[in-house]
Amino acid sequence: MRALSSSLKCALAVIGPFVFSLASIRAQTAPETPDAHAEPSAGGASLQTISTGDLVQIAVFGHPELSQQVRVGNDGKAHLSLLGEVALGGVTETDAATLLEGQLRDRNVLVHPSVTVAIQESTTQNVSVIGEVQHPGAYPLTASRMLLDVLSLAGGLTQTADAHLSIKRHSGETVTVALQGVESGTLSSVDTVVYPGDSVVVPRAGMVYVLGDVGRPGGFVMQNNGKISMLQAMAQAGGVLPTAEGSHVRVLRKDKGNYAVIATLDLGKITSGHESDVELQASDILFVPNSRVKSAFRTTGSIVNTISTAAIYSMMR
Repeated sequence: MRALSSSLKCALAVIGPFVFSLASIRAQTAPETPDAHAEPSAGGASLQTISTGDLVQIAVFGHPELSQQVRVGNDGKAHLSLLGEVALGGVTETDAATLLEGQLRDRNVLVHPSVTVAIQESTTQNVSVIGEVQHPGAYPLTASRMLLDVLSLAGGLTQTADAHLSIKRHSGETVTVALQGVESGTLSSVDTVVYPGDSVVVPRAGMVYVLGDVGRPGGFVMQNNGKISMLQAMAQAGGVLPTAEGSHVRVLRKDKGNYAVIATLDLGKITSGHESDVELQASDILFVPNSRVKSAFRTTGSIVNTISTAAIYSMMR
């Protein structure tokens, strides 16, 4: 009996270092990909949540024939061999692995399954920038970035971009951001953060149209926080020509889909300060008649028919 005990001790003394060495080699050569079953780290990093559109790698230890890559559909479900449709959307990688282990066990596919789940391609690792930017599209975003950085990825804003944009969060929340200054009820672009999975929507700014006997007839963007006055619009249009009838400037505004004259202004009195300047609204039309133009041409319909030409002209300048 003592001889047997001595033999075991000798064997352990020989095998022990070998086992320790083998464990060390495995630890050093193991892939550096994060374990899908790992708990959140002390630094606060959390496990990824599977979302619709994600490409998911499912590995079953000891059964490579059951390992597969699947794409999560818009309904949050993925089609797996032997298991059929399984709801994976909205759960973490660890929870998904536990779910699949339970289904493999309950359906008598495996007695003691060991499953790992890892997201290979995540739709939430992109940010979409659409609307009035130079290069709309989806851009890789693996960590949060400032809004201005994200806009620069898309080449910056166009000349017709509005001063306000919206960010649709991956969580479903929508926030409004003011690009110029800070306004009540909105965030400032200076300190706004964009997260992976968000969508940045830059709308087209409102426009007013200055037509008739002016230097540069066309459509003009309301760039000053969406505000523009009659005198400002006239200045952008190059002012009136010597042949203009400045005392009968008409303001047309759309109401229920149709334009109607809402005011006739005297440009000379407004310029001299005898009358107050008028603030315009998006899609308003300022029409400056020619002192010699026929009255038939001054109808609302004939003025409105020139808007498309004016808008195209303004874009080509």
